[in-house]
Amino acid sequence: MLTLLSMFYYICLRRRSRSGTRGEALTSRRAVESGQRAVLPVSVEVEQYAKEVLDFSSHYGSENSMSYTMWNLAGVPNVYPSSGDFTQTAVFRAYGKWWEQCASAPLPFRRTPESFHSQDYIELGFEEPVYPTAVEVFETYYPGAIVQILACSHNPFSQNPPTDVRWEVLWSGGPTKALTPQARQFSPKIKHINFPTNLLRLEVNSSLLDYYTELDAVILRGVKERPMLALYKMPLIDISDLSDSEDELSDVGGPFKQGGDGKQQRTANGYFDKLPYELIQLILSHLTLPDLCRLAQSCKLLHQHCCDPLQYTQLSLQPYWARLSDASLGHLQSRCTLLQRLNLSWTGNRGALTLTGFSSFMKARGLSLVCLELSCCHFLNEPFLEVISQSCPRLQELNLSSCDRLHPQAFTHISKLIHLRRLVLYRTKIEVGVVSCQSHNLWTKTCSRSTIVKCFVGKAEP
Repeated sequence: MLTLLSMFYYICLRRRSRSGTRGEALTSRRAVESGQRAVLPVSVEVEQYAKEVLDFSSHYGSENSMSYTMWNLAGVPNVYPSSGDFTQTAVFRAYGKWWEQCASAPLPFRRTPESFHSQDYIELGFEEPVYPTAVEVFETYYPGAIVQILACSHNPFSQNPPTDVRWEVLWSGGPTKALTPQARQFSPKIKHINFPTNLLRLEVNSSLLDYYTELDAVILRGVKERPMLALYKMPLIDISDLSDSEDELSDVGGPFKQGGDGKQQRTANGYFDKLPYELIQLILSHLTLPDLCRLAQSCKLLHQHCCDPLQYTQLSLQPYWARLSDASLGHLQSRCTLLQRLNLSWTGNRGALTLTGFSSFMKARGLSLVCLELSCCHFLNEPFLEVISQSCPRLQELNLSSCDRLHPQAFTHISKLIHLRRLVLYRTKIEVGVVSCQSHNLWTKTCSRSTIVKCFVGKAEP
């Protein structure tokens, strides 16, 4: 007869093994009942280099060249194991801290999580989906910039559009500086995931380096068969899914007092009621956005403070690019009545944000916006820029870097932003080809109406 613990594990097994075969589930069940560890199926490990570079945030080389561009990261190594500055490698646009300290750099956003270090990224597609066992990156010059490796459930070479795109972190760490700028093979210990992948994302932070980091190739190792141990791992509980009833929220955190019948009774919210409103607001200003949303579920008093519009005068959603959707913007819309600075960089790709959700948020909260960061937002097209020009009349800063799917005629809508002072057009189509009269008129009109216009379209140089 199964023990209570075995029954619990069996229930978890049934829930996690829906995609496995009946034989695999029975084998794992027998292992749980006998108190033994399930045996992994024999599978040959597949080794493959990146087939294609799918997306990236920046590179040092030009769009019409192969020198120092991200496209060099596809295929077998061109340089490794040699060390040095080679044009056949992939090089990002910036390094060190000067890029953040220059006069044209935007102000940092508050509430950015301390664990978010990423400044640039590159996405790589591989031939066959596998369950990853190792990821190896060949760094040929000034290594140490990689801070995160992620895997995606979507097959980029599939003809069917994805219905649900899931990203999982395989490894993460802080920015480092290697003792020597010589080449190395970086292979961190990665987390095992329960879906096959042939799409990897590398995120980097070069702020500690003395020169550009150079990457040569990436290897994805994995097995095609799903490991049996992944079938009955304990499911993770997301704290954001937990909510209390109104009755419970009204009394959470309060002290006890002695009632007339001798029994202890809960009262109000304790010492929080005695704190000044401004002091509680100051304390909450140090929380990240997810923590602020979770704290709002604890009691009515903190719910009031966490939903105060003063907590959302500036909002950076870039660290949560993998989870942001139309529903996320809809949830935040009621809290952002005083929103002035918004960072949506890296968000919304692969159908996560639609014109309907974006328009609804901008029309409701764009009137007070003065800064809008939209770097690497590939969902942007002409209707989106039209919504921005109509909904954000006070906009002073606009970043459209690496929005390479915008057609040249789409930029005519920017001429309506008469208060624009900072415009970033790096890796957009306005910088290549023949500049039409319409685009020329747009630039002249923008320059004449703005006090200071800073347009960044090239690569960075210290």
